[in-house]
Amino acid sequence: MEKVKVFDCDGHIIESIPEMAEYMDPSIRDVALHPSRNRQGVFAGLDAIHYPRNLNESGEALKPTRERVNASQHRMGSAEDWVAFLDKAGMEQTVMFPSEGLSVGFIQQANYAVRVCHAFNDYVADRYRKVDKRLHPVGLIPMQDVQAAVKELRRLVADLGLPGAMLPSRGLPLHLGHEYYWPVYEEAANLGCALGIHGGSSLGFGADTFTDPWAARTLRHPIPLALEMVSLIYHGVFDRYRGLRIGFFEGGCAWVVLLMDRMDRDESVYTVSTGRKRSLREYLSSGQILIGCEGNEEVLSYVARHVGIEAFAYASDYPHEVDLVAAKQMIHETLERPELSLAEKEAVLGGNAKRFFRL
Repeated sequence: MEKVKVFDCDGHIIESIPEMAEYMDPSIRDVALHPSRNRQGVFAGLDAIHYPRNLNESGEALKPTRERVNASQHRMGSAEDWVAFLDKAGMEQTVMFPSEGLSVGFIQQANYAVRVCHAFNDYVADRYRKVDKRLHPVGLIPMQDVQAAVKELRRLVADLGLPGAMLPSRGLPLHLGHEYYWPVYEEAANLGCALGIHGGSSLGFGADTFTDPWAARTLRHPIPLALEMVSLIYHGVFDRYRGLRIGFFEGGCAWVVLLMDRMDRDESVYTVSTGRKRSLREYLSSGQILIGCEGNEEVLSYVARHVGIEAFAYASDYPHEVDLVAAKQMIHETLERPELSLAEKEAVLGGNAKRFFRL
């Protein structure tokens, strides 16, 4: 069998704030690096329960099942580390989302968000995109100020050569289908770039009072993605802007089963006036939507049989909880699945993402 080409639709850079500070204007550079503040950061926290899962009930550190294997001796999540990862994992290209920047939606001062996003985009364009043509970091746009977001989206695509921008799944005061954000979608459609909604925070969807970190982790990626997909479909965004492409990342694909059941039920029971003009299968097969998954998820074959394979693409998540060994294992297990055809495996591992991002 000819070697299947692998395209990673959701890897992660790990920001070095001292590196990023070089691209900031002085007003926020001082916030990031001033020694009297005893901190190095510019982004808000994702939530208050994100990292304590590394401790057990007795407060002892959890031991990993095996020693982590990074791709290189370079700084984890740096461009150099990513070049080594692509080579060793046998991948052709990767689209890369932020780590610290996942919390950009929680920034409450719009003018501060504008400056942070501008600096981040200059940083990743210079320190990642220019290092290797296989690295495609997405930018950040200040959705707190929609006109500034439109301007920055145009800049990061037209001037910096980035494939599009990330939209935070939590933190903004309005759901992403709200008409306040429509100018961003119109601009993305006109530019022909992609937008990606990325899970990350446990706040704002009902898990705010959880005290078990593993319970929060179970829901914080898929549920916000489901909420935002429903908001975009039922408020007519995908139908209003037929050239718009939006991806949904780090929630796997099982949450789509919930939408399949509820949306089909609505169609069979009710005749309603709604912004939704198509069936879920039609949206997912339109080329407007991409859903990141691991490829070896058991439910993938079930979902693909019901709504098609066109919307699903392999995501490594490197270098977060996935290391080099785990990434290679996920690819191997996807290739070994007997219930998926070779064409479906090729689509999930590379073809769908490459077509969606037009890379």
